[in-house]
Amino acid sequence: MSSDRLITALDVLALLIEGIDKTTLETKLMASAWTAIAARGGSKSGQGHIWSNPGSQCSVRIMSKPDGSCYARVYNGPGGGGPGEQPLNELGQPGTRRETHFLLISN
Repeated sequence: MSSDRLITALDVLALLIEGIDKTTLETKLMASAWTAIAARGGSKSGQGHIWSNPGSQCSVRIMSKPDGSCYARVYNGPGGGGPGEQPLNELGQPGTRRETHFLLISN
């Protein structure tokens, strides 16, 4: 990444691959003008937010599980997993559930 601004899904994926904690990731998204809305999760997913980038057709879903662990998924659309959107693997391509869940470092 040439700057601290997170513009694309690939920028976010690079941070997830390197390893990042939830607070730092959300701070970087906020500083890059991404906006968050509450995410609805299943009983295993817990609670979280969907971050959308107004300048790009991608989103990041960050979830905190009931056990305190957190993960992120990057999507090829603005809805954090809405209809027709696919989660992306580390190469920025649609992938399996295992390939597209990135555990966040514990604070």
